Amino acid sequence: MTQTTPLNKQSGLGLIEILVAVLVLGIGILGVASTQVVSLQMNTQSQSRSQAVLLAEDILDRVRANPDTPANYALAAGSASGGTCNTSFFANGGTVAANDIAAWDNSLACLLPEAERTIAVAGNTVTVTIDWDQGDSTLPPLVVRTEI
Repeated sequence: MTQTTPLNKQSGLGLIEILVAVLVLGIGILGVASTQVVSLQMNTQSQSRSQAVLLAEDILDRVRANPDTPANYALAAGSASGGTCNTSFFANGGTVAANDIAAWDNSLACLLPEAERTIAVAGNTVTVTIDWDQGDSTLPPLVVRTEI
């Protein structure tokens, strides 16, 4: 004859196994959710950086289109368009360089949060620096340098 353990000493064992399984499943789901959040943050940062590169190339193309006066495109460090986006922007009819800078500044203000820009012109070398709220203070600003 085999000896069996009475039923009253085994009760609740299945419930503990189910609770442990639910706990492990919950931890796994939290891990997947945190991975998704980090992925979305990195995607947003990547999109902003790509936008900044396109905007830097835009102003450099404008300088190349007006090569006689590259010094007119020099801008001291400052916030783009005073930090406000004007969706109904229209160039005011000033010089070509002034209109280009005004349009570019407005694009920066509309497309990048809290954008700050600098354009340095040294001879034929033009350096564009764009910084914005990237959500991570350790990330460097974008710097694009070219010769006209």
